[in-house]
Amino acid sequence: MALKAPIHQFTETRTIHISGRDFLYVSNLISAFRLLIVPVLFWLIYRKSYKLAIVVGGIAVVSDLLDGFFARVLNQHSELGYILDPVADKFAIGAGIFALVLSNSTFPIWAFAAVIFRDVAIVLGNAYLAYKAKMITRSNWWGKCTSFSLSIAVILYLIRPIRPHLFPEWLDFLMLCVALVFVVISTVSYARHMFRMLKLDSIQTNAAHQTHNKS
Repeated sequence: MALKAPIHQFTETRTIHISGRDFLYVSNLISAFRLLIVPVLFWLIYRKSYKLAIVVGGIAVVSDLLDGFFARVLNQHSELGYILDPVADKFAIGAGIFALVLSNSTFPIWAFAAVIFRDVAIVLGNAYLAYKAKMITRSNWWGKCTSFSLSIAVILYLIRPIRPHLFPEWLDFLMLCVALVFVVISTVSYARHMFRMLKLDSIQTNAAHQTHNKS
C-alpha cells in the first residue's frame, strides 16, 4: 500500500532512479562543483588565507542559489539533485566551520557542535526512515534558510580578522545566532516529518497485517 505523503517532502527509496542524463543537468553540475571545492575551502580557511576563502565561500553561496534556479527554470528536477544539493551544502558548511575552529578563530566551538549534531541527527534519521518506511526526507525551506544563514555567518567570521572595523563587532555573532535559530527550527521540522512518516508506515503496516490475517 502506498504511503500518503506529500511528494515534495519525501523521496521513496524504492523508486529512486538516477540516469546518466542527470549528471549532465546544469543544476547538478553546479552542485557537484560546489562539492568539489569543499577541500579547497577547508584548506584556505585552515591556512588562514581568509581573502581567498571569502572568494571561494562566496562562489559556494552563489552556486547554491544558482542550482535551484536552473533546476526550476530548465525543469531539471531529478533524484540525483535532491540528494546532491543538500549533501554539497552540508559538506561545504561543515568543512568551513570545522576549519574556522581549527584555525583558532573566534567562531564558538559550541555552535560548531550544534551544527554537526543537527546534520548527524538528520543523516541517522533518514537512514532509519529509509530502513523502516523506504522513504527519505527532501531538503525543505527551513533547511535552505539554515544553509544560507550559516554560510553568511561563516563569511562574516572570515571577514573579521582581515577587516575588523568593517562592521560592528556584534554583527557576526548576531548572524550566527540567527543561523542557529534556523538550525533548531529545521531540525524540529525534519523530525516532525520523519515521525509522521514512521507513524503512517506503522499504521499502514498494521492494517496490511490485519487484512492478511482476515483473508
